Amino acid sequence: MAFSDKMKDFFEKSFDSSKDFLNKAGAQAQVWSEMGKLKFEILALRAKGQSLTSKLGAGVYELLVEKGEPMIGTYSQGIAPIIEELKHIDREISEKEAAFRLAGGKDADLDGDGKPD
Repeated sequence: MAFSDKMKDFFEKSFDSSKDFLNKAGAQAQVWSEMGKLKFEILALRAKGQSLTSKLGAGVYELLVEKGEPMIGTYSQGIAPIIEELKHIDREISEKEAAFRLAGGKDADLDGDGKPD
């Protein structure tokens, strides 16, 4: 085999290897991008849930203390819509956490401040 043929063969193999590597790297980047998006959405939903929980607590306080309601429940004025929204958020969080785990994420990646220990 002539030197030029060897070089041509070498470059073709190198090119194919590079192409495979770039395809794999691109696929991994896509997975990481999706995981980052899911993590952001989960954390945003958790924050919204915390805000609604505070709103629920304020509503319960208002009914019990300020309005003197002797008994409140899930269908009390102003309470039901908040509870329904919290249930919806909880379902969304569960779905997104499952998708995050399926993509290779770990629960520890969703807890804390996101900084390494």
